[in-house]
Parts: sequence; structure tokens; C-alpha cells
Amino acid sequence: EMVADFQSIVGKEAREQFIKMTGNLPDNVVACVGGGSNSIGLFSGFLNDIDVNIYGVEPGGNSLEYGQHAATLTLGEPNIIHGFKCYCLTDENSQPAAVHSIASGLDYPGVGPEHCYLKDISRVNYQYATDKETIDAFFELSRTEGIIPALESSHAIAYAIKLAKEIPSNKTILVNLSGRGDKDMDFVIEKYGKKYGIN
Repeated sequence: EMVADFQSIVGKEAREQFIKMTGNLPDNVVACVGGGSNSIGLFSGFLNDIDVNIYGVEPGGNSLEYGQHAATLTLGEPNIIHGFKCYCLTDENSQPAAVHSIASGLDYPGVGPEHCYLKDISRVNYQYATDKETIDAFFELSRTEGIIPALESSHAIAYAIKLAKEIPSNKTILVNLSGRGDKDMDFVIEKYGKKYGIN
């Protein structure tokens, strides 16, 4: 509750700035989801606007096989983790599952209870982005806009790129960049530099 309240400033400011820049609310709002605080902060500014489509993007990892992703709301079931009930990825003994994400901040088998509620009432559409889609989006934004996003945020960018191809060109998308990518640069260059032309 405290985190959601503090983070709600993100949604308030994003709403005000988007209206000021465009004259309208966004048609679509997209943010990454791990534990969920950055996205809840953004979503809170638009939950009562029924014409705004809201998307939470989870880590699809290497695949949707056990231990290869952290797509909790996509594949999880209600369970107890760290003292609260939420959707959770579990093993055969109903214990929290091994999970994977290219972004350490999303590498978690549970999710905040408010996200669970928003899923249950179908207010937020939860999707996922794979590690490959995420790293592609990381480089795409860096090269086209000069903005180096965190790998966590790159999940949202990856889904926004897919969404932009599916909706009419006059529809808008607001993407939450919840972190800076400088913290990820050493890892990205070491693992992906040659593939993406960085020596």
C-alpha cells in the first residue's frame, strides 16, 4: 500500500504530461511487471479511464518452460509467497519455482496482490516479452532515441513495438521507462556486444 501510494506520482505526472503534449489521454499504457511497483504507479493514473488499454509485460525469458521464465500472471496459480497470497509460479511441491529473466529486477516467482486483482477483473492485459525481444528492444531504443533503458523497462518497449504494429497508426502508446540502462551496460556489452556490432 505504501509503495503503491508513493509510486502513484508516476501515473499522475505521466497523465498530466501526456495530456499537455497531445491534448488527449493515451490509447494504450504499457509497463513491465515483476513484483509490480513501477507498473502499479503508472497504471494508477489511468485505471478509471475505461478507454485506455493497459498492458503489463512480464519476462518470458528463454521460453515458457519451467525455470526458463518469470511470467507469473501468464502461467502462475494463486499461492502464498513471502506472507501474502498472489499468483505465483510453483514447483511440484507447491513451493516457489525457479525462475529466469534477463532483467534481475523482474526475476521473481510472485507478483503484487493489486496486479492479481487487476488480472482477475480483466482491467489490465498481462503479456510477456522474451529475453531476445527484450535485448532487441534495448538496442532499438538506444540507437533510435539515444535513451538507454533498463533491461526491466526493455520488456515494456518490446511489447510496445509489437503492439504498435497491430493498432491503427493514429493510436498512441505511453511506455513507462522505469529505470536507466547504465547499470546493465557491462552485462549487455559482454554478452551481446559482438552480435549487435559493439566491440
